Amino acid sequence: NQIVVSCGAKHSIFNALFVLVNPGDEVLIPAPYWVSYPEMVNLSSGIPRFIKTSRENNFKITPASLKEQISSKTKVLILNSPSNPTGCVYREEELRKIAEICVENKIFVISDEIYEKLIYNGLKHVSIAGFDKEIYDLTVTINGMSKSYSMTGWRIGYLAAPLDVAEAVSRL
Repeated sequence: NQIVVSCGAKHSIFNALFVLVNPGDEVLIPAPYWVSYPEMVNLSSGIPRFIKTSRENNFKITPASLKEQISSKTKVLILNSPSNPTGCVYREEELRKIAEICVENKIFVISDEIYEKLIYNGLKHVSIAGFDKEIYDLTVTINGMSKSYSMTGWRIGYLAAPLDVAEAVSRL
């Protein structure tokens, strides 16, 4: 009852944004980002705000860069690990710090994990929702079949979310 299947991971992100974002809410997006994120935020009447990253920090947001972009209107952080287009993979300790900030500020995390099985060089995928109940209750995990199972074109995606969010997505 906390899983909603859709027409791909992109559709799941779209659905999550439509139930979480009210007009004028801000959605934080680490940059560089997947091309569709800002437009999905715009379609949901939200305001995309970008967190700049750099090669020096492996194209990852830091606790400081995240805190710098949070305002009273911040509602959601879109986090993509492993990332498209940069390939960065957040380590557990990095995600824990991000989770603490999101919990402290009651910011939902849309955790796009579509590339979780495509990791190289001994890196390990960690899902931010797995740390504790507080961040679990603020996380919408996105995944699908197209990347990990080489099923492009089959358009099967899903989200895992707190029950109230999953029910809202199902109604949508």
